[in-house]
Amino acid sequence: MKVILEAQHAVGHPHPRGVGHYSINLIQALLRRKTFDYELAFFDYNREAKNLARAEKNFNQFDVSFKECNELDYRIASRDDNAYNAKIYNEWTNTNGDVYHFMNPITVPLRLNGKMVVTIHDLNFDSHNTHTMPLFELGLSRIKRVQPFVIADSQYTSQQVVEYLKISEKQVAVIYPAHDEVNIYPEKTDVSSIVYGEYLLYIGAWVKNKNIPRIIEAFNCVSMKNKGLKLVLAGKPAWHDTVEINEVINASPFREQIITPGYISAEQKRRLYSNALCFVFPSICEGFGLPVLEAMACGCPVITANNTSLPEVGGEAAIYVDAYNTEQLAHEMERVVNSESFRKEIAGKGLKQSKKFSWDKAAEQVEEVYRRRKVFLC
Repeated sequence: MKVILEAQHAVGHPHPRGVGHYSINLIQALLRRKTFDYELAFFDYNREAKNLARAEKNFNQFDVSFKECNELDYRIASRDDNAYNAKIYNEWTNTNGDVYHFMNPITVPLRLNGKMVVTIHDLNFDSHNTHTMPLFELGLSRIKRVQPFVIADSQYTSQQVVEYLKISEKQVAVIYPAHDEVNIYPEKTDVSSIVYGEYLLYIGAWVKNKNIPRIIEAFNCVSMKNKGLKLVLAGKPAWHDTVEINEVINASPFREQIITPGYISAEQKRRLYSNALCFVFPSICEGFGLPVLEAMACGCPVITANNTSLPEVGGEAAIYVDAYNTEQLAHEMERVVNSESFRKEIAGKGLKQSKKFSWDKAAEQVEEVYRRRKVFLC
């Protein structure tokens, strides 16, 4: 069976985030298994983005064919339903597969010869701005029309897909992603060499649903009794939500103890997770919650919210709070800060929980979806 893996988000950005992380790791896991005849397809109009170089960097070791479309701009393909009037997806990408796996709703074409599988990571509209929202909504409208088989990152997302997109439960499979097993692992550093001293940590996008202002407010409460404690808010500031977050930071009486390093490398991320007193992630809504899994895999205690998909990731290994309760969040942060034995207990549980997730396991389950999609109409 020939399977075409849509690799747009795996090659389209020098610093991949959520969907890029998913695409790279899942594709690599599938290529390692060699179960089917795989090809990778992506767009790069006139090769202006140099996507081929990133494809070679990420996947050349697997001896896989790249199908690069240089005649159609991906920005047009993802924004204009008429892009496939002249040619269907197969013709634009010069592919002829039995099954096509699209890693994001935004990349779904309306015209395709072959069975379609689409991964939907979440239906969190609050995580989109005025630029990405139209793309997201158009992608979802295409899914409603073509009715593909859907892979959801969590049970929570699966329920959203069935309810919002009116897709049969039989056409949805829950397959959990995993963390980056190459770069994410415990890396404890001697206390004297830790630049930030003792710190609480957040890593992720600066967007509304991540609840960052409440993290800062809870930190203000904890810092009154814990002088010298720092809060590291790592991640690339994004869109209009950054203004509100910066206002809350600047209004904090402990402003000098709040550190914002911006975008961080995989190595920096690993060290920050591994040496933090606690990872704080009281998100309002998540389709999966990868940072929770990454923190646990680095041996870092996790405080997260008791909503949406987060309990599926954290299991019995995380400390849960109401995402809207600042007092409860501050209480749990202080409890972790002031008890080394409690930190070790939660960190140990987290390491065990993180081992339940792997990309090879995910790839094996995805392959079963391909088999089902090849044989059945739904």
